[in-house]
Amino acid sequence: MENEEAEERYRRVLIEQPENADALRGLGQLLGGRGYALQERGELDAAIECYQEALALDPSQAQACNNLGNAYKDQGRVAEAAASYRNAIAADRTLAEAHLNLGIVLHQAGVLGEAAECYRTALALKPALAEASLNLGYLLDQEGDVRRAGECYRMAIAARPDFAEAHFNHALQLLQAGDFERGWDEYEWRLKIPDLARFWPHAGLPRWLGSELGGRTILLYAEQGFGDAIQFVRYAPLVAQRGGNVILSCSPKLVELFRSVAGVAAVHDAEQPPPHADTCCSLLSLPRLFRTTLETIPATVPYLRPPEAPARQWKTTLGASGAGLKVGLYWSTESKNRMTPLRSLELDMLAPLAGIRGVVYFSLQRGAAAAQAARPPQGMALVDQSAALGDFSDDAALIANLDLVISINTATAHLAGALGRRVWTLVHYPADWRWLADRDDSPWYPTMRLFRRGRADSWQDVIERVAHTLRRFAEQQVR
Repeated sequence: MENEEAEERYRRVLIEQPENADALRGLGQLLGGRGYALQERGELDAAIECYQEALALDPSQAQACNNLGNAYKDQGRVAEAAASYRNAIAADRTLAEAHLNLGIVLHQAGVLGEAAECYRTALALKPALAEASLNLGYLLDQEGDVRRAGECYRMAIAARPDFAEAHFNHALQLLQAGDFERGWDEYEWRLKIPDLARFWPHAGLPRWLGSELGGRTILLYAEQGFGDAIQFVRYAPLVAQRGGNVILSCSPKLVELFRSVAGVAAVHDAEQPPPHADTCCSLLSLPRLFRTTLETIPATVPYLRPPEAPARQWKTTLGASGAGLKVGLYWSTESKNRMTPLRSLELDMLAPLAGIRGVVYFSLQRGAAAAQAARPPQGMALVDQSAALGDFSDDAALIANLDLVISINTATAHLAGALGRRVWTLVHYPADWRWLADRDDSPWYPTMRLFRRGRADSWQDVIERVAHTLRRFAEQQVR
């Protein structure tokens, strides 16, 4: 009520004295505060109107400019957000948060050099601004400067010890370096990140801490992507060996496939109400509980198997096709991971694989990119099997009858590895933590070979290496 009365007084003054500086400033600050309250409630359009009116009255409000930029950013209006942050900096160059926020939108737009300078300026103004250390660390990570990125993450954690995002990014660095002892512990911080809270859907159940289960029922649940679920479901048999009655909860697309996992009493569709259980654990927390090191990764394959009848049917179908070397292809992902744009390809980019003698390709592609299989590169013998692929058990039945799978870093690569099939995985730059650093094999999948994109490489460089290797491999199979 007090703010409403003050606003009314300011507006009366401005009717008679439109240039009254105190009234302009006071009303502008009130409107800026109202805009912030609206923004906190998610009413972005109304907040933007308040900020715009406030700044029309008093353009010197640096904080209102900064908040307006945040509202634009939340709406995806990146250019307008950047302009608002620049206005905030022009009004008050000491506002560290405006430099940080400008850096974030420039980073998103790929203007990395200026973004880094914005983060550094923010830190110079406010050394304890943990978000600036985090974002600078992530930018340096993308550029391959692992050492300085790690320093930034540690600075962020020192400034704010409970900063879950900084712990999480630090964990990814440790895991990529093979420091599993510290990495798995840090990786648990992901469960404290608000945006990742959905990864712990069974928070009402006590979390399993690795003790003997003595016949109790444990609900293991998949989190994050399909590839993560496929990679870490290998731990379910180890949980059963601790005396647990294991129920595995996962996406309906994985249910049939995961029925083949040893030691699992039942597989539950995660889209249905959860079954009764005494305790629960995420699949991605199991490496920590089993104190996994590079030397103790449970890497015996296959640990997944396709349903027998579809696998036999594919064996008959492919045997009758007369195909020589049968190679599955997967080139694009529709996941929402922040690295998605870096790891996806267009089918046309695989043109160097066309025309290799004795090779017939089979499209394993899902989603919108599957339509590209109708227009393969010239000279590529490509059979489109996307219509026959429903859930992942269908993919498994086909992959089990192929000689090789060539895939980007996606669930299909994990599936081929889990089935014990030969798979060549095209790894983007910067590489995902699970592929470690500077090696062309994977301790997680004995049958996998990695084709890495280096910082100075184009995807075309990588694909040319794959084509050269495939040509030699095909020649060996013909002999």
